[in-house]
Amino acid sequence: MSECSRPTAEVEREITAALHRYCRGIDRMDAELIRSAYHVDGLDDHGDLFRGGVEDYLEWVLALLADRFTSTMHTLSNISIEVSGETAAVESYLIAYHVVAGSGAVRIFGARYCDRFTHRPGVGWRIAHRRLVSEWQVEHGGTVPTPPGTDLAARDRTDPSYGELH
Repeated sequence: MSECSRPTAEVEREITAALHRYCRGIDRMDAELIRSAYHVDGLDDHGDLFRGGVEDYLEWVLALLADRFTSTMHTLSNISIEVSGETAAVESYLIAYHVVAGSGAVRIFGARYCDRFTHRPGVGWRIAHRRLVSEWQVEHGGTVPTPPGTDLAARDRTDPSYGELH
């Protein structure tokens, strides 16, 4: 087995782009975008809440998000990538904000994604196995109005981010 090494800039961009597609897909509840971050036989491990294949994960997570939250925002930082041949160990720090349906409280979740990415010809680098590692969670009651005159987010393809840029 080859030693782990730093990824090339191209590999780093492709893996980071998949991570960002996942987060955007979760926040916009866009199954196609989430799916594009995984290999078709990819696995997701969200602990006792869910463990399984990507299609079952999509069904579970989209229903959970629609039922429990009116808005989410997933942000990533500290992305570490170590490559060994056609496999990469990827760790991403996550802070996710969830507005709780009914109460307006904001649940803030600190965690890490510990992913195994693999490269496949014709597909590229995608998640083969994702494991969520929890760090902490807090909840704050109530929300304040958004700034007047700003576009409002939507959790589907009517969101302004799917339209023309300018």
